[in-house]
Amino acid sequence: MPIPREPAFEVAEYRRRLERVHESMASRSLDALVLFSPHNVFYLSGMDTENLSDYQCLLVPAGGDPILVTSHFEEARAANSCWHRGQVFYGPFEDPLQVTLDAVRRLKVRNLGLERRNRAVSPDHYRRLAAELSDLRIEDPFGVVERSRLVKSPAEIACMRRAAILTDLGVEAAYAAMQEGQRDSDVAAAIMEAMYGNGSDTVCWGPIVAAGYRAGSAHSTFMGLPLRRGQTVFLELTAQVRRYVAPLMRTAVLGPPSDAMKRVEAAGRAALACIREEARPGVEAAHVARTALAILEPVLPGHVFHYNFGYPVGIGYPPSWIEELDFLMRTDNPGPLEAGMTFHLPMSVRKYGEYGVNLSQTILIGEDETEALARTPARLQQIRFGS
Repeated sequence: MPIPREPAFEVAEYRRRLERVHESMASRSLDALVLFSPHNVFYLSGMDTENLSDYQCLLVPAGGDPILVTSHFEEARAANSCWHRGQVFYGPFEDPLQVTLDAVRRLKVRNLGLERRNRAVSPDHYRRLAAELSDLRIEDPFGVVERSRLVKSPAEIACMRRAAILTDLGVEAAYAAMQEGQRDSDVAAAIMEAMYGNGSDTVCWGPIVAAGYRAGSAHSTFMGLPLRRGQTVFLELTAQVRRYVAPLMRTAVLGPPSDAMKRVEAAGRAALACIREEARPGVEAAHVARTALAILEPVLPGHVFHYNFGYPVGIGYPPSWIEELDFLMRTDNPGPLEAGMTFHLPMSVRKYGEYGVNLSQTILIGEDETEALARTPARLQQIRFGS
């Protein structure tokens, strides 16, 4: 039985992406790219595999279709997910770097963009490729593909909208699971049952469920601990649709919140509302961050905050859903926002070892307004818990 060809998007979508990348290559006088990032490979070729450990790269010649270099063991995944038929497979006893070098030489290029700013290419692999192609002009092509990925297409946004619906279902299931006698891991199980049961693809990270002192400790998660009255329970999660994400932070409190929790909640909600109001095409990211910081700053003494008011999201691969596109909503980024950009806004404020009140939205910058993709309210959710 032949394997069906099922790329995430229509061929026209990939053609539009490739056209933008070709234009960016021309502006930097690049004859070809060699890409290793699974995000970039997926974005331009559709290639989608759970195997992120074996060598794989994508060659993008100027004016031509991509050429995927991957293991013969991945041939079925390429047949299923790639929109194009340009693939070169290496066998179990072949040198994948030599296969790549041979493919590059066949392109007869002089100016090469050789990707190096990602975890998918080892320093040793990069050094060998650069050394054996030393007769070419080689540069890091960061930005050639990433600039295109910053602005999402309607097809990408549709996937993120669906992911947001599934993420909301996970949040609602988590709240319902916060009962006496339950553990933090039971809440995590409820999230995954809700998201996977309603059609989410495999998630790239999470969910995070951190209760009590763990909610006040960044990057903590569940470990089978019982829920207790008075704790805040921090949730961070996303469903995925065709690799696209819509992350969300929500916080519940098991019983009445303290006055300090209420103050942090009010500041976080106000900062999120401020960003939605200020974030418009043409506005500097630094301006949005400064405005939000002015709202959040009064509650920050005695708390921990990361001072990042938004990072780009879209394609998610382990170990993170953050898109490393070199564009953050921080006070040191003067770059202008554009319609079609999507950001996760993590208002995560923690009292070390005591509690966390962490609220967020994934937003879409529109021409006229900024839209929050999630529908569950960004507020401190009080749960009736114990006596």
